[in-house]
Amino acid sequence: MILVSGGFGWQGIKAAEKLKGLDLSYYDKIITNGITGFCIACFQLKKEKILHQSIKSLKPYLNTIDKDYIFFGNIKNCLKLSSNLGKYEYQLEEDAELNIPLEIELINLKTEEITAKKITTIQESFFYSTLLPGIRPPFQGWYNTASFSRTPCYSLLKYEGEEIEIYDSPYNYHKSSTIQRLYKSIQVMRSRYFYELVMDEIKTKNKVHFKG
Repeated sequence: MILVSGGFGWQGIKAAEKLKGLDLSYYDKIITNGITGFCIACFQLKKEKILHQSIKSLKPYLNTIDKDYIFFGNIKNCLKLSSNLGKYEYQLEEDAELNIPLEIELINLKTEEITAKKITTIQESFFYSTLLPGIRPPFQGWYNTASFSRTPCYSLLKYEGEEIEIYDSPYNYHKSSTIQRLYKSIQVMRSRYFYELVMDEIKTKNKVHFKG
């Protein structure tokens, strides 16, 4: 059984909250994108203090990439995002081995290769979960796929005959005319279109369950 969940910005944290009560030992793989993977790792290792400290340090970055401002604030934020990939440098004070089969979906911006990277430590989960535009620049060409698809799906195309549980993130978008909201609307619609296209193919080869 494969568990799939993720989300861009604050949605990635909300997605992980939904999974707190699940017995993750039931799953052969846990494939995530966004910050969801790091949150799941913290919950499983009972490192919620680390999680809260990290989210506090991430808050200004998450607000920048995932918040609506008023009028000229939206224009200013668009210009900021277009010229700055992010320079987040916060580091965890401790590390620990993971006891779950966690993977984080990544895309190589140079080769367009998509893979689910196996994660073995909480520091790894933190780094690759925050490898997002507006937070960190790409690492050796690799970026987290959350800005392309709210829920990881591209790496699932290789599977056949698997049972897959997918915890979707909402695809809400704003209909305001300000530039930032228009950009976010286009981004979310693009993400949803490719997600549904890929998921149609995955459903023909696997037994897929969508969870709320």
